[in-house]
Amino acid sequence: MVARILERVDAAQLGRRVAQDALSEAEACTWWRRAEMLEWARPRPEDWPGNATPAELAERDRKLAAQARAARNHAELLARHLLDFEGEL
Repeated sequence: MVARILERVDAAQLGRRVAQDALSEAEACTWWRRAEMLEWARPRPEDWPGNATPAELAERDRKLAAQARAARNHAELLARHLLDFEGEL
């Protein structure tokens, strides 16, 4: 089955897509957007909690806040050209 799928893969198109994804990941704006989306996903008091307990909501909020902070830090490093991608390709 895998062999049949691979026969239909356009290698040039796949290569372009991989390059596009790599370039996108290397842009600070991508990471700032990711941080914004993570902040947006944090639980808010007016949200309906479903079956989640207050402790579960607090844990989710803590994790999303930490992920957003990491994304902002990554964006800042990229914006200041402090990340070196030499040899990682």
